[in-house]
Amino acid sequence: MDSRVVTVLAAMIFGLIILTCLCFATIYLFPDIPFNPLSPSRATAIAETRLASQPTQAPTYTLVPTYPPTWTPSPTATRFPTKTPTDTRTPTPTKTPTNTATATPTRTPTTVVPPTSTAAPPYPYAGASGENENRCDNIKLKYSVTGDDGEPAAGFQVEYGEIAVPGSVFLTEPTRYSEVYGVTLIQGIDRSAASSAHDWFAYLMLDGVKMSQAILFTTDPLYADNPSHCDDLDQDSTEFYEKGCIMDPCRSDDAINVKAIDFQPRVLRFEPFLTATPRPNLCSPPYADFIIPRTCRDCATQADAQRLFEIVGGPRIDIYDFDRDGNGIACEHLP
Repeated sequence: MDSRVVTVLAAMIFGLIILTCLCFATIYLFPDIPFNPLSPSRATAIAETRLASQPTQAPTYTLVPTYPPTWTPSPTATRFPTKTPTDTRTPTPTKTPTNTATATPTRTPTTVVPPTSTAAPPYPYAGASGENENRCDNIKLKYSVTGDDGEPAAGFQVEYGEIAVPGSVFLTEPTRYSEVYGVTLIQGIDRSAASSAHDWFAYLMLDGVKMSQAILFTTDPLYADNPSHCDDLDQDSTEFYEKGCIMDPCRSDDAINVKAIDFQPRVLRFEPFLTATPRPNLCSPPYADFIIPRTCRDCATQADAQRLFEIVGGPRIDIYDFDRDGNGIACEHLP
């Protein structure tokens, strides 16, 4: 019995809950339904009836102190620059040319003419080595100048210097009818310079004009570069040579410490220095010896001649006569 009563009561409660939920859902969806005691229309009618039954009071105004109006500037908008539209140029279509056939080139043989050069006239004077000397004081140059009459000539100068040594160019005083003149090349007291051989050039000048081809020569040292133990040995003894010592060059008959040059008119005795056959290696580095006489025929290209020309002093000094016209370009006729 107890379980059935509980079941009935539970069913009733569950049914009431469902009925209540349905009722509230209906009122939520349709608030003006008749069984809704708090419908909006009914509440509005009750409120209007209550307000109509109450007396109406006249409104009273309370004076409130006021201030005079003030002017407040209204902000103005800042104008920004506007973009001005630019005209757009429409390219006009152009006509595309039609490709035309190109004729096949033909090879026309050309004749290569080798460059020719006009031989420069020989110098009026020529120089030749005279009687050289071996001395132990100074390294010198000794020279003489002979005129057309075979007598000593006046007014000539000798320009000389050390080959490939910048700034080593000197000019002697004019001749004055003397037979022999001399200048010091290296002083003997300058042991560092006098202990080695030097390459030199010398040629004849008259009123600033070159009158002869350059004479190229080498002077021998005055001192031997011997070890210190050689100083106490007799140079004439066998022991001196057995210990690797050498005699001072100035005491050798083959040494040239004083170079002698005789300048004479070409018609009297001398002929120009000529190279019999081309020797291209003479103008290409490394240079074996600067005092070997050279001509443009010894150079394979103009670039080789120009390089050697500048090394030995050109265009100021042209010891090989590569630039006879004096324009600074050596052997212009070479390729």
